[in-house]
Amino acid sequence: MKRTSPLWGSISILIGVVIAILSLLRGIWATVALIAVFAVWGLWLIFTQLLPAWRSNRTYRRRVRQSRDRQEAASDTSDSGMGLVLLRHVNHRISEHLRSVYPQAHWEWTLADPTRFIAYGGTGRIRVYGIPDYDYADVTLDRQGGLRCSLVKVAPLEDKAAPNQQPVDPRVWYEFQGRSILENMIADLRSRGHSSLTLNEDGSICIQPVDGGEEIRKDSFTAFPEKVYWPRLAKVLEQEGLTADVQDTRILVSW
Repeated sequence: MKRTSPLWGSISILIGVVIAILSLLRGIWATVALIAVFAVWGLWLIFTQLLPAWRSNRTYRRRVRQSRDRQEAASDTSDSGMGLVLLRHVNHRISEHLRSVYPQAHWEWTLADPTRFIAYGGTGRIRVYGIPDYDYADVTLDRQGGLRCSLVKVAPLEDKAAPNQQPVDPRVWYEFQGRSILENMIADLRSRGHSSLTLNEDGSICIQPVDGGEEIRKDSFTAFPEKVYWPRLAKVLEQEGLTADVQDTRILVSW
């Protein structure tokens, strides 16, 4: 047997009562009776239908909100765990990068939130120890997943010694200036069949298309290490997978 909704049942009763009032009463008494009947029916409707429905809807929204909060909390926990894994992975890469040149190197982040830096990339600073003459290093993460470290020395502002009078670390020079120019140039030359280039004492970069022919200047460095540093620079280039032959006035680089 099909059950009738309480609301429709109450409407049926209301209609019956209204018809009875209109049939039995006239004038002001009919009006008062109708107002009283509709008031009673309205109160019944509010307390038995609308109020329970509102409470049920509020409970449902609260449960949905709690469920969403639990899901977000679980997601945050998962993201945090993944962030720590990625951070440790990058930590190992930085340590390996530094210790390839300075075996005693260790370091600390100076950033407030390293995991955010790992997620978005860019350049962040670390405090280095066990690296003579250097205090910090700038770590750069590019969008291709590449990692670079540039050592930074903190010097007083009043120190006005000329750059060419300061000791030069070939590894730092390569990371700061040499890599960006040489990597792009070598990739371009390799794609066109070249296998070597020349780094001259004046900082110019040349190629020799024909053996014994005239060199062609392709680019130049604004600052190039002095000859006393060339043997160490050659080792840096070899660590990058290149072959470096130090000569009197130039370094022949091949790949």
